[in-house]
Amino acid sequence: MKRTVLTMLAFFVILMGASAQGKTKTIHVSASGTKSNGKFKLQGADQDVRMMDSVTLDSVYRYWDNFVTEHPKDEKAWRKLIDVEHEMVGQRFYFLGIEKQGGEQLRKQLNVVPRMAKAIPGTYTYYYSYVYEQQRVPSAYVDSAVSVLPKDVPAEDYDLWVNYLFFRKDSLLLNKVLTLYYESGQYPASALQYDYNELQGMEKGGVYLSETRDNIIGKLILQLVLGVHKDKILCTVGNVKKMFESIGIPCSDEIFKSFSSLRQDERQTAVLRYTFEHSKRPIYLSACARFVSKMPEDLKACLFNEGLTMHYSAKPYDNMAVKRRNVEQRYLMDYLVLQFHPEVKSHVTAKSASSLAFNYMVLLYDLMPYYKKHNAEQFARLNRIFTGIMSKLDGHGWSLPNNDKYYTINYSKDGGPHYEFKEQISYKRDPNDDEATYKRKRNEFFKKNTRVLIKTEPIE
Repeated sequence: MKRTVLTMLAFFVILMGASAQGKTKTIHVSASGTKSNGKFKLQGADQDVRMMDSVTLDSVYRYWDNFVTEHPKDEKAWRKLIDVEHEMVGQRFYFLGIEKQGGEQLRKQLNVVPRMAKAIPGTYTYYYSYVYEQQRVPSAYVDSAVSVLPKDVPAEDYDLWVNYLFFRKDSLLLNKVLTLYYESGQYPASALQYDYNELQGMEKGGVYLSETRDNIIGKLILQLVLGVHKDKILCTVGNVKKMFESIGIPCSDEIFKSFSSLRQDERQTAVLRYTFEHSKRPIYLSACARFVSKMPEDLKACLFNEGLTMHYSAKPYDNMAVKRRNVEQRYLMDYLVLQFHPEVKSHVTAKSASSLAFNYMVLLYDLMPYYKKHNAEQFARLNRIFTGIMSKLDGHGWSLPNNDKYYTINYSKDGGPHYEFKEQISYKRDPNDDEATYKRKRNEFFKKNTRVLIKTEPIE
């Protein structure tokens, strides 16, 4: 009985967390000014603030700060200003290495939300801005924001409100926000398809454990808006009591106290172990769940890959047969071959069409030897799907942080037109080599230090 579990995760992490190279490029936004109709307009002021460096952010902040001073009732301008402020504070904490207090001090110094409270009280932008910056949010502010939620808010706003309302178990408002989110067209269809397939491979009444609420938003849309897979239970590991209540696991106060006394990583392992051992329902994790790598070996040994999800089982079983069943009978994957609509772009990697397509290729590729020997039709089908996925990623590369390995996807004509996903070890040039010697040594090195991890077959 073959079990494939954690080796696939390494490649998922490559795509999710490593620096992408090849056809991607960094965009630098200009902070210079122009005049339009006699009024000064800062170039880049309407660009995505996530694409800006700190110098540009400062310039754009000053532009919108001056704008709201002159036009204090302009709600859209206040939203621009608060978005820039959020990015400035975030950069100080995440990228500039400044302690969290430094970001909070900057927020107090800029004083955007208190000024907004005086200028545009009772508006959606004010409620959103207040909730975004508070650790403990009064329910009334969330309710007020959702009650005046405009239809043109960005996707991140919907994510924020779903997170709050799911935690609060407010089904009425949650349904409203999820419906608006779905109808806005901003939740990528490819992400919904992936969410659907994850649930589709689970048994009835199964429990899907997630590290974050972000990973179950699409599944909530499927359940509460589209009315499919409503029998599946969606849980986040962070809130232990609510998770146990949802699954139906009894737990004493003493057990909860024992969890609280542990360090964060130990607590998560203890909670998962208790869940696995006491749940009467089948438990599933995403095959790309990052917290799996931190599990002790005895728990990892009980996780069986069934395609896009891993199933906990204390007893070994033929998980590859289940994976084949999912691929042949349950997963809907035709959209990976040809899409008839433009893909919604998302800055969230977990919703990225290319990242999710990459997961299919990595997680299902181990079925190819079986199908090549026993089922030519399924072999051709998966080969066509993998070819479509790799064709969209042709020329891309990923490097691992603090590692000399490099991964690429390339088109090749050797042996017939096909694609290869390769692992290479970086070559360090000898400064004493001339150009010809450098190229010769590099080519020889790559021949010895290149592995083809995934290879498609030519399609006639």
